[in-house]
Amino acid sequence: LRVNFGTPEFLAPEVVNYEFVSFPTDMWSVGVIAYMLLSGLSPFLGDDDNETLNNILCCSWDFEDEEFQGVSDQAKDFISKLLIKEKCWRISATAALKHPWL
Repeated sequence: LRVNFGTPEFLAPEVVNYEFVSFPTDMWSVGVIAYMLLSGLSPFLGDDDNETLNNILCCSWDFEDEEFQGVSDQAKDFISKLLIKEKCWRISATAALKHPWL
């Protein structure tokens, strides 16, 4: 399946590149949502949609904002295993449910 729609901040790199999407595509979105819930920030938000999409394609994000100072290492590890550019390296839903943070 190929799609080319969605809220830019939540799109996985394969959606931006109009490549095939699969379950790992949804796991990317779980990572974005977890990042946002724990920090109140969006990991890829740019000044406009084009900058946001470029940030996604570069997989440019970090935990350096002060909002992450009180976030556990396990929570950061969970997000880090989801926000991986190559979908084949992202953890599966089954593995995510077994993650120590959950």
